[in-house]
Amino acid sequence: MLIFYHFKKLMKFIFISSIFSSSVFCSTNPKLLAKLQPYVVSIKSRSIVAAYGDVSPSAGTGFIVDVKNGYIFSNAHVAAGNKVIPEYLATLSSGKEIVIKLIYSDPAADIAVFQGSPNEIDLKNDLPLSSDPVRVGTNVLIIGKNENRHFSTQTGIVANPNEIEGHLPQHAMRISLNMQGGGSGSMVYDVSSGKVIGVIFASNMATSAFALPITYGVDILRALKAGEEPKRFGLGAILGYCSLDDLIKYYNLPKDIAEDYAKKYPEAFHRVLKVQSILPDSPAEEKLEAGDCILEVNGQEIGPNLYKLDKIINELGATGKTVELTIVRYGQKIKVSIVPYCMNDHQINRMIVFGGATFFEADDVMIRRTGLKGKNRVLITNTRLGSSFLEKLPMFPGSNQAMICVEKLGAYDIFTLDDVVKAIPSLLKNGRFTIAFRNYGIKIGYDEKVIFNQGRLLEEINVYEHDGGAEEFRFDKTSHEWSVNKIS
Repeated sequence: MLIFYHFKKLMKFIFISSIFSSSVFCSTNPKLLAKLQPYVVSIKSRSIVAAYGDVSPSAGTGFIVDVKNGYIFSNAHVAAGNKVIPEYLATLSSGKEIVIKLIYSDPAADIAVFQGSPNEIDLKNDLPLSSDPVRVGTNVLIIGKNENRHFSTQTGIVANPNEIEGHLPQHAMRISLNMQGGGSGSMVYDVSSGKVIGVIFASNMATSAFALPITYGVDILRALKAGEEPKRFGLGAILGYCSLDDLIKYYNLPKDIAEDYAKKYPEAFHRVLKVQSILPDSPAEEKLEAGDCILEVNGQEIGPNLYKLDKIINELGATGKTVELTIVRYGQKIKVSIVPYCMNDHQINRMIVFGGATFFEADDVMIRRTGLKGKNRVLITNTRLGSSFLEKLPMFPGSNQAMICVEKLGAYDIFTLDDVVKAIPSLLKNGRFTIAFRNYGIKIGYDEKVIFNQGRLLEEINVYEHDGGAEEFRFDKTSHEWSVNKIS
């Protein structure tokens, strides 16, 4: 009897183990790895100027999606479009290193497209990209530069296909696996369908990684193949998920609407898209409010699918049409009409380095971080060691970085970078001038107390010939390269 008892216990353990192992550990047979590995590349670059973020070498992963044109998918943060990067290098699976160019970096979704020489890539068939909905429990394979080691392979399982992550809201899927630095831009390969379903862009460095649905990339690729510049349109609403229970308790969501939604979208886990905040001066301002629950766009139900909402907004914006949202605001179902704006127009493609400080016009990421509103759009976040700007402006503790909106340089009002260019010759000639600004960062005041005052401040700046003069950097969308010119 005792032997029989232990045998039953052992069989129960084996049965349960087989259930979990079959759902978590997918097939990684050598033939599949040999098939996928040639499509994976390791990407490295070195920035020399940055609007924001560190000036440093960086590394990531990409994968080839169009062998005829040499297109490679990776992340927008790997491309670092907010930095001046003179060269990107990609290491192929053979170990050969080739030069690639940044063709497109999305202003909202964390995806970018590079291009390498098709002759150097030397592949015959494109990777199949999926357009199907992603399901919970999907077994996936990831090949990338995990822990900065070339072509590391991992398996995982899709834990939730409906998440929202990123500096700006983007649809994401959460995958159970341990992804470390360097794996950004890795493909997420569905072992069952034999198709790519996502692009890794973040992780918690422990148990979960986040991937962008590949459908974002499919839309971009379609535009590129048609000879068009991909465009991203938005409303200026920062979205997140909120539970139906909380919406009922705190926002008076009618119970019949909640029950109907829960039945239609079981994959939503009782969550619905909710407006968290609004970008200042965006089309959504004065139209939407924090707490608004989004149910439909132009008559189409959205459910928890942010990608579907993004896609419809993009299509309407590209044709100049109005977006009509059906929302629930404190128990009342109402319709709101909003004209989308082109987010690409806010991307950083120009910087000015003067006196050891980098000047740029705020993109949507920085507008969200600062709440910047009004005509003054020129920011300083990075300063060089030894610069007078570093000495006089309020920096984040222990760094050479700040969050400054420039309003005047000497007697010159500053609204755009053109105003900075006009002011520089006179400022260089005099060498001494004042800077009027608002601080959107923090300042450590008396007795180590933090000051968050955003009122206008004034400081005195000295700029010498030894500071290196002034330079203007521009990104050319035709040549896909940064150029630099002296300002005198």
